[in-house]
Amino acid sequence: MALQCLYQSSAGELAAAIARGGFSDDLEKRFREVFWERPDKREVRSWANSIPTVVHLLVEAGLGDVQVLLELKAPITDVRMDMVLVGTFPQTDLMSVVVVENKQWRWVRPDAGMVRLSDDGAPQLHPANQVWGYLQVLRGYVSTLRDEKLCGIVNLHNAPALMVHAVRPKVQGLEDVVQRWVELYGAGEHRQELKDLLRRRLSGEQAAQQAEILLQAPVRPAEGLMARVSQCVRERTVFPLLEEQREAYDYVRRSVALSRQGAPKEVVVIVGGPGTGKSVIAVELLGTLTRQRVHAIHATGSRSFTRTLWRYAGLSGNQRGAFTYFNTFSDATPGDIEVIIADEAHRIRKTSRDRMDEDDLRDPPPQIDELIRAARVPVFLLDEHQVVRRGEVGSLELIRNRAEQLGCTMRVINLRHQFRCSGSPEYVDWVERLLMLAPSQGRPIWQPLENFTLYVAHTPLAMENYLRARVAENYKARIAAGFCWPWSKPNPDGTLPDDVVIGDWRRPWNSRADEYIKGIPPSWLWATDPAGFGQIGCIYSAQGFEYDYAGVIIGRDLVWRNGWRAERRYNRDPDQINADDFYTVIRNTYRVLATRGMRGAVLHSVDPATNQLLIDLGVPVLER
Repeated sequence: MALQCLYQSSAGELAAAIARGGFSDDLEKRFREVFWERPDKREVRSWANSIPTVVHLLVEAGLGDVQVLLELKAPITDVRMDMVLVGTFPQTDLMSVVVVENKQWRWVRPDAGMVRLSDDGAPQLHPANQVWGYLQVLRGYVSTLRDEKLCGIVNLHNAPALMVHAVRPKVQGLEDVVQRWVELYGAGEHRQELKDLLRRRLSGEQAAQQAEILLQAPVRPAEGLMARVSQCVRERTVFPLLEEQREAYDYVRRSVALSRQGAPKEVVVIVGGPGTGKSVIAVELLGTLTRQRVHAIHATGSRSFTRTLWRYAGLSGNQRGAFTYFNTFSDATPGDIEVIIADEAHRIRKTSRDRMDEDDLRDPPPQIDELIRAARVPVFLLDEHQVVRRGEVGSLELIRNRAEQLGCTMRVINLRHQFRCSGSPEYVDWVERLLMLAPSQGRPIWQPLENFTLYVAHTPLAMENYLRARVAENYKARIAAGFCWPWSKPNPDGTLPDDVVIGDWRRPWNSRADEYIKGIPPSWLWATDPAGFGQIGCIYSAQGFEYDYAGVIIGRDLVWRNGWRAERRYNRDPDQINADDFYTVIRNTYRVLATRGMRGAVLHSVDPATNQLLIDLGVPVLER
């Protein structure tokens, strides 16, 4: 896996192309060819208006040989950097890299670690923190880069220098690392300052070779959340937060500061699909706030996810109170907790109680009300397409309605970028179009991706053999299936019965026990313990987790008959069978299972017509 950019040339060549005219049109055409979509109009305007302001400074500074990489895709994600300048650090032979974020803003003001673009506008991510995120992923995942030869700049070429000075990292008191690595430059006298910085950081000697080394450098694989959760909670920030991830993180911290000053309660909702980093944001927030002595609690509706967090965070006894469940706030004093981080908020239930207390004839309060009331800053992380069982009611509409009824304002932050599936939103989009959970213009034909591998298997054995080979290469792989087979109790000797039967192929479901039995991990560790391979997971053991390669067996509860047909009679889970909208619940289930893989997926339907659909859509076939 290597870095990719949309366009590369020397600054001098790029200046000549700009002078000839039509450069942004050429770049737009190239964008459509590479990414199979039209670029945002704001991007096109930035190419036309902002790129020349940097290129001309490079040429004026005598740096015409410096290489310019446009729209460089960041490692591990689909986030793209506006401009990356590559050359040699003056008086050395070391590669020097300058990351440039272009902003066309004409007005900007500081706001508690964030910025506003108008007096009545909402707080936005500070661009220095945005660039710091880019630098983090480069230095963390590209081994050829050296810290001291890497820096970032924000090019605010339309904004007055005095206004930009007020939001510079040192003036606004951003983190020390951001102050050291990132600077902002506006119009006027700042243009000379920027030119001087470029001269100090770059020379054109061997620039083309340095750029080639950078683009061909191996990218380290990303570690999953559980692998580093202990560091994240106990010691320091671990994961680079990019774009809206960082905006959400900073907005919650701003809300905490304002709450301590007596500001009215505001509900923060962070919305994103699978792999957009919701749980990373949640755990990073918990760690940061706890280290700042803020009383913060992480809550979910998932027993498996919470217990796994306990294990990997190294928590025991009373320490586990930092990770709890949605139904534990029934008796909480309103506002007693500073921050509740409600992860996987789509799993919120109607109420926290199964029935009314015998001595209390009133209806129990909605669980969402308990969460909002208990926290001074309630934070919900939500994916509405992950409602997979009866009784789960978490939705943006529910949170908005209850926040309004309880007299709270609400801020919604949408996560757009993909960090799972090797940073390939194309795969997630394809899955959603395939399952008709997102609009699709015509048949969702599969287009092979460089960084994500997808196969369809004729048999579950072919799937298993492929995934076993990946496990032998030290990758993590799991097979999960729809809930279409019985789930028996363990055999008398503690072994698991082979309940999942497809032809001659037989495998057990994952263990339902709370502890290890004969080396088989408990249900809540199926997705993370290496010994989980060989058992078949279900939606409840897979949801919220990730592994390198995902095998998905589509049962007869979802079949293709010139359109999807959901068949309740083949499903064995009472919570799904009795769901009001079984059709949506089942499609959501397979969406979740199909998007657990970070590097690849293998699909197999036990229904021949459905398996043939996948083949007809262009998914490569595993023969054996």
